[in-house]
Amino acid sequence: MEITFIGATRTVTGSLHLFEFNQQKFIVECGLYQGHREEAERINRTFPFKPRNLRSVILSHAHIDHSGNLPNLVKCGFSGPIYCTPGTRDIAELLLLDSAKIHEADFAYLNKKQEKAGYPVKEPLYTVADADRTVPMFTPVPYQRSFEPVKGVKATFYDAGHILGSAVILLEADHHRILFSGDLGRKNMPIINDPTVVKDISTLILESTYGGRVHDTFDKMIDEFQDVIEIGKKQKSKIIIPAFAVERTQVMLTMLKELHHRSVLAGIPVYVDSPLATDVTEVFLNHPECFDEETYNVFRRSNPFNFPGLHYIQDSNESKTLNNQTGPMIIISASGMCEGGRVTHHLIHSIEDPNNIILITGFQARGTLGRRILEGAKEVRIFNGNYERKAQVFFMAGLSAHADGNDLVEYVKKTKNPGLKNVLLIHGDIEEATALKNSLTKLDIKNVSIPQFMTRIIV
Repeated sequence: MEITFIGATRTVTGSLHLFEFNQQKFIVECGLYQGHREEAERINRTFPFKPRNLRSVILSHAHIDHSGNLPNLVKCGFSGPIYCTPGTRDIAELLLLDSAKIHEADFAYLNKKQEKAGYPVKEPLYTVADADRTVPMFTPVPYQRSFEPVKGVKATFYDAGHILGSAVILLEADHHRILFSGDLGRKNMPIINDPTVVKDISTLILESTYGGRVHDTFDKMIDEFQDVIEIGKKQKSKIIIPAFAVERTQVMLTMLKELHHRSVLAGIPVYVDSPLATDVTEVFLNHPECFDEETYNVFRRSNPFNFPGLHYIQDSNESKTLNNQTGPMIIISASGMCEGGRVTHHLIHSIEDPNNIILITGFQARGTLGRRILEGAKEVRIFNGNYERKAQVFFMAGLSAHADGNDLVEYVKKTKNPGLKNVLLIHGDIEEATALKNSLTKLDIKNVSIPQFMTRIIV
């Protein structure tokens, strides 16, 4: 088996990996690279292979940095099956259609500016029509049921515990067992099951997003969230929460439901202003088999994602009315890295008020607006305008759906595998990947490496 590492090498976005077995090619992941607009556009528009020559795609989960370039792949000639779990299929359909709408809307907005300035207009990376052509190609396979992405290779999904439908992928060929972690989740988090440990593997391709960090416990995060809300109540703040529509929004809602039970939210309306997040929450309700025992028991009694004072907003005009309302109020809106969607408009109307709060709840890739806000930039650029960042910024790092450094080391230990020959660290900035490599080396695990762009190995 030959593996070429293309995307999410020494960085966290744009996952893409090419596999070749007996002259048959397939890819694992086809994600959008998120970062500086020009750099992202250049990377996302080109593939270092011919899409028409691929036999299939295997998708670990639906997050856009893993699935978001699939419509472009199809646009460029790919016509095979896209293997994923049923939960991933349902969520990816929503995410890709939403991503296409955002691409079209953002380019329409930017092209108006371009035309006024006398610059040439650009085409979006892909359109809703491209996404519509992609969706029927999804081929759902349940956990622990094998399939063949190409002849002679057996693939099996196991629960990764990251988001609904997420999977680690076991590939077996010629007596080799290669495990691709996708994004590995955490133990004892709400809603989703803990990650499944797969044993007796020869090569491990492991994410390293938080390879050098340790997360706070979930219970501590609820208390921290309450503290931020109490500050917002005193200041009559708009609390803007950029949140990924998948998993993060649902986790925030379970936390807010708990804070409602504590009477913390009295007089504070909560708005989920993301049609996508609203639709994804419905998908969660259709897949209770993916819930952990605690959430499943709550689901049997009531909707775990609803409580008095919570409002789901679909209509864009209703969304705009929030700009003229005063706090205290909580607005949860996508996208999680502030690179598009309605949250950008809420930031435009809120970021220059020192009484307002921006609550960052997840990883922010380098070059994204969310990263610049998190790092304390005094001025940020949103679309074609510059805005002073006067709003207060809080960061709840412990809410990450990614395993931390200790979790990743523990996962490798639990494989209990004397035959483990290679560990390749991907999906992490070089600092995090290096920290994880050092931790694994202390376990006397040999051949731990951090692939670069277009690194090619044979296993």
